[in-house]
Amino acid sequence: MRDLLERRYDGPIPPADPAQVPVQAGLRARLFQRLAGDTRLQLAGRRGRLRARTAVADAGLARLSGDLNSYRALGLAWLRP
Repeated sequence: MRDLLERRYDGPIPPADPAQVPVQAGLRARLFQRLAGDTRLQLAGRRGRLRARTAVADAGLARLSGDLNSYRALGLAWLRP
């Protein structure tokens, strides 16, 4: 039982998580939009410091791009009715 409870925290909290205290969807959407904005700035800064050839194979850019995509998707999930 304890393993199942701890496993709930392994990833992002989906909008329909019954264990989560109800929070206004707009507040949570703004949180993910702010996280996406911060990640976008980090991504632009890192991309600006790299040359074109090294940017293609850079693992940090790939990770930041994945994070940005995730934050955008989660922000949209909370805005949908």
